[in-house]
Amino acid sequence: MEIKKRNLVLVFGTPVKTEETITITNPAETLSGAEIKKAMTDIIASNALGENVQPDRIVEAKYVIQQVDTVELEEA
Repeated sequence: MEIKKRNLVLVFGTPVKTEETITITNPAETLSGAEIKKAMTDIIASNALGENVQPDRIVEAKYVIQQVDTVELEEA
C-alpha cells in the first residue's frame, strides 16, 4: 500500500542571513504560484513570523512529497 504526504514549505530570509520556514501539511491542490507569493508577502507584512529577527524577503516555496511503501514481511 502506498501512502503519499504532501507539504508546502515556505522559506523566508532575514536581514542576518538566517531563514525562517513555515510548513503547511496537505495544502489545497489548486494553489497557484501567485497565490502562494501573495500569502508569503502578507506574512512578511504582518510581522508575525520570527522570534528574534523578522523575515524581510521571500526565499522560496516548494512542495515536499513523501511516499511511503509498506514492506510485506513473509513468514520464513
